[in-house]
Amino acid sequence: MLVLLASVIASLLVNPLVYAQSNQVVGRVDLSHLNVQLTYPPEVLPGQSVNVGVQAQAKNGFQLASLTMQVYYVDPNHLNLRQVASVIVAQGLTMSSGGQINKVVQVTIPADAPRTSLIAKVAENVTLTVFIVYNNGPGSPSVQPSPYYSATSDDAIAPLTYIMSPTPEYVALQSQYQTLQSQYQQVRQGLNQSLAQNVKLQQAAQSQQTAQNQVAGLTAYLQNVVTILATTSVILAVACVALAFVYLRRVKKAQK
Repeated sequence: MLVLLASVIASLLVNPLVYAQSNQVVGRVDLSHLNVQLTYPPEVLPGQSVNVGVQAQAKNGFQLASLTMQVYYVDPNHLNLRQVASVIVAQGLTMSSGGQINKVVQVTIPADAPRTSLIAKVAENVTLTVFIVYNNGPGSPSVQPSPYYSATSDDAIAPLTYIMSPTPEYVALQSQYQTLQSQYQQVRQGLNQSLAQNVKLQQAAQSQQTAQNQVAGLTAYLQNVVTILATTSVILAVACVALAFVYLRRVKKAQK
């Protein structure tokens, strides 16, 4: 595992076969019998999935026992590799020169993954058929070539998508933001309550002013009524006196 980890670090530092293509990154892996191209997005968040396109092209003819890809990332807490995917891309195929293999591999990122790069280990297992011809010299009978099967394997390492996990500074700022947001919500709620209470007080003051205006209007009306009644009383009193005076004069005239 330590040897693999050292190889991973060296590959990440010196691998030149990586370039960007629109919103995808293309990396190449050169094996003994296959040229492998990996296509993947530049970054992914923890808990999400990423699709890695695998395209392999044969350099010559052979029997492909298996083409596999394992995906890791470096765990800084334990200084080792954590495997997140292991896939058989192809197996049991007879390949000719220029033949291709295409497959899309889905990799799910753990929610607790650190901020680091995914790493792909691509491995081929190949069976080569070699025919051995025995020549016993001139005049000897021809001998049917005998097949000889040779199993070989090769692997290589390449970087993949970068995991955009939050940094400790970001986590601290996010915690402060959430605290400030909570405080803001509390202040806003208190302000809304104060505004609502102020509206109620204004409505009560308006109601009180309306009542006072109604009382003032009623008082003025009553004062007018009283004035009218007083004037009417004076007029009635004068009329009564005049009637009494007229009546007395008639009575005196009648007595004479």
